[in-house]
Amino acid sequence: MTNSAPQLDRSAIAYLTALLAGEAPDAARNASFSEPWQSLILSVSRANGEGRLTALRDGLSTWANGAEVIRAILKVDPDRPLPGATTWADMAAMIAPIGWAWQRWLPLGFLTMCVADVGTGKSALALRLAGTFILGWPWPDGTPYEGEQGTVLWCETEAAQALNLERARGWGLPLDHLLTPLPDPLADVQLDNPEHRGLVEAIARRPDVRLIVVDSLRGAHRGDENDSAMFELVLWLASLARDTCKPILLAHHLRKRGLQDGRDAPVTLDRVRGSTSIVQPVRIAWALDVPDPLRPDRKRLSVIKSNLGRFPDPIGLEIGDSGISFGAAPEPPRQETQLDKACDLLRALLRQRPVPQVDLQAEAEGAGISWDTMKRAKTRIGVVAKRDGREGRWYWALPARDDD
Repeated sequence: MTNSAPQLDRSAIAYLTALLAGEAPDAARNASFSEPWQSLILSVSRANGEGRLTALRDGLSTWANGAEVIRAILKVDPDRPLPGATTWADMAAMIAPIGWAWQRWLPLGFLTMCVADVGTGKSALALRLAGTFILGWPWPDGTPYEGEQGTVLWCETEAAQALNLERARGWGLPLDHLLTPLPDPLADVQLDNPEHRGLVEAIARRPDVRLIVVDSLRGAHRGDENDSAMFELVLWLASLARDTCKPILLAHHLRKRGLQDGRDAPVTLDRVRGSTSIVQPVRIAWALDVPDPLRPDRKRLSVIKSNLGRFPDPIGLEIGDSGISFGAAPEPPRQETQLDKACDLLRALLRQRPVPQVDLQAEAEGAGISWDTMKRAKTRIGVVAKRDGREGRWYWALPARDDD
């Protein structure tokens, strides 16, 4: 409850300033002030050192004009630190330097988000990374795991317990190293439930927990994903990562690709589903996609946001019954151009023998390829043009091979 604003007492303010500077309390002087100044001064005088700042801050928290009292103290002693204020030196004593579980991919003490279309393999990838923290498996890019092995806190939100359990068994993961935060292991985690948050935070702070996985954001709340209030939920996860100095991996869905996105366009933050505020507390964001629709088994993992350094090269992966294999990242299929078609047509027509140029012109016209494009194709594949001395006609032929 906030008290009324007592009239400023210059004598009391001067005495409080002296106490904050380290002056010894004077009992007679303490008793000379009227309330509520006397109670405030007694509280400050009974404290020692920096505790006097805290006592002043706590005492003024119930005063309607507490800020005015602080300004008056600062006028008397401008170098006096603002009660309750801290410096970046205080912050540096509480926060460790930025470190990495997986260099340039998964930072310690920050929230990382993995976005993908439904069914692409976010959960499988998260479980494979859990295996790195539990069993010391190499990272997907082949670098060794150099941290301590431990447990992983898995916050399931989409009722996929049976699927994840079957996959963990098939991959040889020790089930007793995968933790669930709720007393009922089949219950889904709701991060907008204060009780669930408390349980998640308590287990996340355990020293044996190396990674926290939330799978996924969509199932972790009962609100509107497009509401800016989603920021508070994601910010809570980012704060938990900071306070525990552990990596948190949050899985989330992409919105459906629209006409403006382009069929082969890479995934960007614009495609993250829901409010744009969702990605603001996220410091590293991954995208898992399928560049070639004809090869849905070949997936690509890319960093699409990093506030902590340059982007690493994408990684390719295939998900199988016994685990995930990693390799070079697949690329989208190249769209065939008119020049490509012209090159293919020339190779087919000239495979057996030289062909008169006039016949090639007719073939090009029939295929809907301009003659200028055919001439560019001739240069690209090294077609040789020769004139027949008897007929006076030009012939095109493929270049001779070395073994001819």
